[in-house]
Amino acid sequence: MNRHPDVTRLSSETLVTGRVFGVVRERIALPSGLEQDLLLVDHPGAVCVAPITDEGRLVLVRQYRHAAGAWLVELPAGRLEEGEEPLAAARRELEEETGYIATDWKQVTRFFAAPGFCSEVLTLFVARGLEKVPGGGLEADPDEEIELVERTLDEVLHGGEVEDAKTLLAAALLRLEGRDAS
Repeated sequence: MNRHPDVTRLSSETLVTGRVFGVVRERIALPSGLEQDLLLVDHPGAVCVAPITDEGRLVLVRQYRHAAGAWLVELPAGRLEEGEEPLAAARRELEEETGYIATDWKQVTRFFAAPGFCSEVLTLFVARGLEKVPGGGLEADPDEEIELVERTLDEVLHGGEVEDAKTLLAAALLRLEGRDAS
């Protein structure tokens, strides 16, 4: 995990090392002298892709998210593999989760998902010029059960179905840029 140079790490202990992330207990001192005890999720980072059809609709995935206890509609997304560049990961995730490739890619922004307890930084891409890969493309992860859905930006922003922050953020940014066919 990156640290600000003015913050002193007094101790650090890895409590759990999982397939996707680790859990770390750290004690830090802020420049004021205030000390904090923290439990943090140490995450390698991730990408999310806003794939837009020629008709201006977002291609989204519906999948079960146990932490939310619900089937969520969200952007295709996934974690960075060790040493993987964000654009390469975005291309891989788009093909794995949707069966599409794209000819036009734009990095829109980077953001923290939950900086109060998690180091995960997501890089958001917009993908256009979508083409279905013959045979379905790359194979999805074996622990994923995904259904594709398409929604307009209005449906994402005002339909009440989408509760995923990265998806709402992407739709709002696209709306601000005027890049939809509603």
